[in-house]
Amino acid sequence: MTRLPRAALFAGTAHATLAKPALIQPRGLAMSLLSLPRLLLVVALVAMPLWSAHAGGMEGKPAPAVTLLDADGNTRTLSELAAGRPTVVLFWASWCPYCKALMPHLQSMLDEYGSERIEVVAIDIWEDNDDDWKPVIQDNGYDFRILRKGDALTPQWQVRGTPGLFVLAADGTVVFDRNAHQFTPLRRNVDGITAAQGNSAKAARNAPLWAAAVRKALDAQLTGPTR
Repeated sequence: MTRLPRAALFAGTAHATLAKPALIQPRGLAMSLLSLPRLLLVVALVAMPLWSAHAGGMEGKPAPAVTLLDADGNTRTLSELAAGRPTVVLFWASWCPYCKALMPHLQSMLDEYGSERIEVVAIDIWEDNDDDWKPVIQDNGYDFRILRKGDALTPQWQVRGTPGLFVLAADGTVVFDRNAHQFTPLRRNVDGITAAQGNSAKAARNAPLWAAAVRKALDAQLTGPTR
């Protein structure tokens, strides 16, 4: 075992021969206790904007602008793809089991409602390789409009994990944001590296709940609110 120099053990003590236990003086303890509420207040003030942004979500706000490359390498905008239709926007990744469990439900809605009435735009994010999205889309025959490399958009859309799931009205207003509804804990992205990638069984349980919420939001846009 490497021994530290004596001077390092007793830094600031010029002539100490024996280590003495550190004692907390009464006055120091009182000051520490008094400062604790201040520390908690600072933490609360720092965390408040982050929590407020999450709690409020994007609902009722105009959808942020999106300009990205599509599956063929052409530059497309979200408003161009939506073309005045209610639109589902999915921020997803090929490694995300929640996304892959949800996608068949979205395809079923697209088949049922028809692309003349709704659109599904899938924005690929946080991939290790540029083409990681291809097998998921092509092997399953999904008819979504694909936009790629959307990482830079996640702060504006308040996407902190996958799936980021939204429904837009025909005028581009966000009418559903999964982040505003606590179906499941968020999957966070830390320093560009994905956190734990989730559990497939849990994903299978959550996907129908999210799909039902999306369907409800779409129905409200297509038929008007139920009276």
